[in-house]
Amino acid sequence: FAMVKAIVPRYRYDQLMRIGWKVFLPLSLGWVALVGLFAQYGFFWGAYQRWMVGG
Repeated sequence: FAMVKAIVPRYRYDQLMRIGWKVFLPLSLGWVALVGLFAQYGFFWGAYQRWMVGG
């Protein structure tokens, strides 16, 4: 426990908020868009075929 506490950096609340808004939010939105495009154009070998709307 002491080794983990010494190795893991301590983040302040404002640093965590900055990482969340500037890194994790754009990363997750990009990932959702990428998976949506893959599902739309069939790159998952038809796994999303039953959820297709209008196509």
